[in-house]
Amino acid sequence: MPIIRDILDWIQKQNPEIVKAWGPVLVGLGTMVISFIALLASLVINMCLLWFQRSQNKRQNAFNERQLSLSKSKEERDDILKRLNTFYGPFIELRTQSKLLYSKFEDELVKKSAGTGKRFRTLRHLLEAKTFTPQEENLLKQILDINKNLLKLIVSSSGVVDKLELQDLLGKFGAHSRILQLAYEKKLSGPPELFEDIVFPLPLDGAVESAIQRLKYRLKDLDDTIERHHPMKRKKKGNSTLEYYDKNADQYLNKTLFLDLSGLYKEFEAHVSKRGRILDAGCGVGRDTRYFIENGYTVISFDASKEMARKCNEYPHAFCLNISFEDLNLNEEFEGIWCCGSLLHLTLEEGKEAIRRLTTSLKVEGIMFVSLKEGEGNEESGGRFFQYYNESSVGELYKGDSRLEVVKVWVTKSLVPEEKHDWLNLLLRRKHPRLTAERS
Repeated sequence: MPIIRDILDWIQKQNPEIVKAWGPVLVGLGTMVISFIALLASLVINMCLLWFQRSQNKRQNAFNERQLSLSKSKEERDDILKRLNTFYGPFIELRTQSKLLYSKFEDELVKKSAGTGKRFRTLRHLLEAKTFTPQEENLLKQILDINKNLLKLIVSSSGVVDKLELQDLLGKFGAHSRILQLAYEKKLSGPPELFEDIVFPLPLDGAVESAIQRLKYRLKDLDDTIERHHPMKRKKKGNSTLEYYDKNADQYLNKTLFLDLSGLYKEFEAHVSKRGRILDAGCGVGRDTRYFIENGYTVISFDASKEMARKCNEYPHAFCLNISFEDLNLNEEFEGIWCCGSLLHLTLEEGKEAIRRLTTSLKVEGIMFVSLKEGEGNEESGGRFFQYYNESSVGELYKGDSRLEVVKVWVTKSLVPEEKHDWLNLLLRRKHPRLTAERS
């Protein structure tokens, strides 16, 4: 150890006796110190190497997990595409044919049965051995042939539908189709009342559409993952109105679920084609979504409140998006738009923009129902913002959009006893561009 030797040489010159007595001890201590430092350095180096190795392993594990997740995403995407292409797409195609033919088939028959006081049913007509015109006979045969193809598709695609509720509807459709075929072939006997409970399941088309939309949105998420893009997140306004509905979704459901809106439904449905496509804008807990689906319409819903959208999706045949009006970006997809009590929490300017987006989503000559609280100005009440309208001020909402024309404006009393405001209701139609041009 050169340094220790130099120190000892200097001490020896000063005091040789000390070196003789303590020299070996100092050399031993110095050796121990140097050895300890070397050991410490070795330990630090080994710890650094271990940390580096662990970091490498962690990165490798993360990479492996990403690859596994990517592989699973690709498998799920391929499965969804297969389900859409082999079952849902052909199912929609065949059902569209069937619906168009049936609308022509039942037109005259419904008129004939109007005087009997009974709703026309094909099965009853067949069981009572009533006759059809040659045209009606040919149309019915085509419908039954399409139903056979639908049944083959359902049977061959076993396992594709993963929701038990939709499987139940498909089962009911199968039973209805088979018994209709038996009656047509005169292989069924007995009074019609015996088979009154075997009917076409009206929620079927809406439930299938919801399943398709659910798969398409999942497909978009998977594509974002595969392309290593972050899914676009909706910028959600931090406002007290949304917070109110998120906190009080259950209370709101209990308060509004069983309100009788049959009068409003009747006004709206008079302008929407039978089994048409409806957008429930600001759907809340899904009361109206459920009504429309159960009456044979195809429905897409949305609500800005996460908890309200969740409540709507508790109905198994619904598909509700958790988005706001400012996120709506659809083009001419719906025959009808139902906007019941949804715009009253937007400012006037926000309401105008919402109407513009809704109109863009509406098909030409489609109908839009809007209900607003009657009053003047706006206020904050119970943690929520309210914008009020009357018959003279409501025009500000839609008159800036030349695509719209007013069909009807009327006022109804609130169905909630403690509410002090009446409701101002509007029916607006999206005009045909040709008609708009002729009038301008």
